[in-house]
Amino acid sequence: MAKIHVLDKHTAELIAAGEVVERPSSVVKELTENAIDAGATAVTVTIERGGISMIQIADNGSGIEAESIPTAFLRHATSKIQSEDDLENIHTLGFRGEALASIASVARVELLTKTEQDEYAYCYRISGGEEEGIEPGARPQGTTITVRDLFYNTPARMKFLKKDASEGNYVSDVVSQLALSHPEISFKFVREGKVQFQTPGDGKLLSAAYAVLSRDFAKDLLEVGHVHGNYQISGLVTPPKSGRASRSMQHFFINGRFVKNRTMMAALEAAYKGVLMQGRFPGCVLTVTMPPQLVDVNVHPAKTEVRFAREKEVFDAVYSAVKSVLITPESSSKALAFEEKSVSRPMETPHPAPAAAPVRPTKPAAEQIRAYDNMVSRLASVSPVPYRAVYEKEPDTPVVEIPKRPAPFVPAAQEKEASAPVVSACETKVPAAEAKAEIQQTVLPGIQPEKQELRFVGEVFNTYIIAQRGQEICFIDKHAAHERIIYESIMEHYGQVSSQMLLVPATIRLSGEEKNALMQHEKILADSGLEIEDFGGSSVVVRAVPADVPPDDVENLVVELASHLRENPRYTVGEKTEWVLHSIACRAAIKAGDKTHAAQLMRLAQEVMDGKIPPFCPHGRPVILRLTLKELEKQFGRQG
Repeated sequence: MAKIHVLDKHTAELIAAGEVVERPSSVVKELTENAIDAGATAVTVTIERGGISMIQIADNGSGIEAESIPTAFLRHATSKIQSEDDLENIHTLGFRGEALASIASVARVELLTKTEQDEYAYCYRISGGEEEGIEPGARPQGTTITVRDLFYNTPARMKFLKKDASEGNYVSDVVSQLALSHPEISFKFVREGKVQFQTPGDGKLLSAAYAVLSRDFAKDLLEVGHVHGNYQISGLVTPPKSGRASRSMQHFFINGRFVKNRTMMAALEAAYKGVLMQGRFPGCVLTVTMPPQLVDVNVHPAKTEVRFAREKEVFDAVYSAVKSVLITPESSSKALAFEEKSVSRPMETPHPAPAAAPVRPTKPAAEQIRAYDNMVSRLASVSPVPYRAVYEKEPDTPVVEIPKRPAPFVPAAQEKEASAPVVSACETKVPAAEAKAEIQQTVLPGIQPEKQELRFVGEVFNTYIIAQRGQEICFIDKHAAHERIIYESIMEHYGQVSSQMLLVPATIRLSGEEKNALMQHEKILADSGLEIEDFGGSSVVVRAVPADVPPDDVENLVVELASHLRENPRYTVGEKTEWVLHSIACRAAIKAGDKTHAAQLMRLAQEVMDGKIPPFCPHGRPVILRLTLKELEKQFGRQG
């Protein structure tokens, strides 16, 4: 039987420290919360090498009395609670008394502090849990705590840290959350010698959001102020038109503490149901002020998860607060102004009904056919019409005969195997290079080139192309077809994808985790035609995008890519590459509801009917639906 013995002091401290100190951002969170609890009105956070080399937190709070300094570094020593009953009425961010002891056990710490009553400041040093003495120092009232060489004595924990830039992004997220939760405090964040942001500390949440989350995000935010029983909800939410591709801009706070809570998230998104496009997510900075007896914050080491005594009441409070803002005239007027200025994204902002066209006299049928024959001849003699050409004028009638195109070249090896089933690239998970080679020169079963001429009939619902060939009517999803064509093109030229430089580079703010995921896959993005660079802080700058991607959709594309790469780190390189190309193709393709010229629709139909592309979009949806004359006659009772 194993003998039970007490661990030595150093080993015990290293084990206990793991719950509080996981990485530099954990240190910044604990020390900055101490500064807030000390009544500071100005806090400066400085880091070097992502916080691994140095972290410094300076505040103008109340300071620590000289005789209490050594005691502060003992485990479970705190000034914020005294008994079990106090756990039911916590008003401070910290209360366990573990942070300073845990940090001091794995780093070199220097504390410089002065109270209002002290004649001079005191400087206290402790390294690896061992005191190095206290001596006089100089500084105004407040505290400066410097942490150097984090995990210098625990190499096993050091090796699990990420790159300096990644750790710095995690720290940036923590400081941003604290700045948003306390707009009455001026926060200054200095990273690698450069000021990333500074909030004014004027008590206005919009000012803090402007400084921390960027001007573009903050300019249209709607103010929330609502009381629901014991709950007071305040903050800012995005208007419906400003939905994002991920939830990274959702910030929730309980009594000034940042939390991750599914109840509040579900209530927020439920309030937007019916006014926000599917697949988009609202952004917010929402604070719920409630009696501390109704919430338990002592359920997670980092105190980012909480438990509510009355969860349904919290849901109802958040839902009603947000819903009351979204139904106001101010919310709808802003959305209307955006739609009037919008250029052309029909799936995001509905087009106004077109004005009624004057009635034209009907032309004789022969004259109509001759006119279309002339139009097709002209189209054949000029350069192809781009898929995204501006819609100017529809043909007078929706019927045109398209000249037969030569059948695509089929290698002899594939000719012999024509009867064998061919697996399309969208059904398999393969690396990009292999996928590119696999889908080139592919002849599709069931859509073999035919000798009959293709007859373009028209388009319905601004979405589906109708074409006739022989005894079949074909319905083609124009978005799915165009998406597949673009995907094939990008795959074929992967590594040398044609890009367009943006006239004005797009600066996009992401969460720290999203930015890390994006920058770790910079080569995949570059090979796909996306030129993205680190812009400091939690922002990236996009300088070029694939040629077919609309410039006004760049931010949505980058946010979507960053969110997916962050949520699926275990995907193989091939799977990630394939998904990036899928997303680019989907964003670049013409959308259902877009006004599309007849010549563009003809080209799409021809590509599909000639078997140039697989009959599925990159996400697996069918591109074409066939209806034979025999099946149609059965429906009308012409055949038994």
